[in-house]
Amino acid sequence: MAAKKYTREALLADKRFSQYQKDFLGVILSKPYYTLAEATKVVEAFFEKESD
Repeated sequence: MAAKKYTREALLADKRFSQYQKDFLGVILSKPYYTLAEATKVVEAFFEKESD
């Protein structure tokens, strides 16, 4: 069974990503749909790179 995909807008409103500014998330999450794992990976990779 395929993992459930969420709209970009749903992920922007999700409490899991509330510690990030929505403006940044909107740019980072550029595709219309993501699984939670995909979204988490993209966001963590971006912010990890920024903190190096």
